[in-house]
Amino acid sequence: MDRFVVFQFQNEWLVTYGDRTQISFASREEAEKSAFNAADALASNGRAVSVLIMPEGPAERSDHFAVLDGHVPRTQRN
Repeated sequence: MDRFVVFQFQNEWLVTYGDRTQISFASREEAEKSAFNAADALASNGRAVSVLIMPEGPAERSDHFAVLDGHVPRTQRN
């Protein structure tokens, strides 16, 4: 499955495809539109595609985070 990921880094929004950054945008809306348009183009050619949109803001707003240790995820409190 092909996956596009939209996420915020500093003052810009990035869209990645696979393991490379595709392009950066000034707003979340522009990044989402680009990712969905690219995903639609791939899907119309019969490819399985997903778009993952990461929530905006720093991760420390959450009261926990996941740590991957081998194949077993653990949750740690801040």
